[in-house]
Amino acid sequence: MATSNRPKRVVVVDADNPLVEIHGEFFWREDHDAMVAAARVAAYSEGYDAGRRDGQRENTGQTVVLRRRRSLPIRIRGVVWRLVFLALSLIVLTTIGNQFMAHR
Repeated sequence: MATSNRPKRVVVVDADNPLVEIHGEFFWREDHDAMVAAARVAAYSEGYDAGRRDGQRENTGQTVVLRRRRSLPIRIRGVVWRLVFLALSLIVLTTIGNQFMAHR
């Protein structure tokens, strides 16, 4: 990953106190970006494979049910017929109720 024109030893100093060296493992930005990209690809691949295995394990077949919705005029017609039936039922029940009360 490292190119040959980069220095082998780099001294990193603290921004607040330039007399203090910071020790640790440091990477060039380009090398870091390449490592992160490789890790991202590997993690995506592992997650994709795990999801695919889970999906195949639990796949018992899909059932797709298609229902045709009735159009608006047909639904309106159904509501009107129900209202007509309700009105006629009320008329019949009222008539029967009046006749029952008249005999008392």
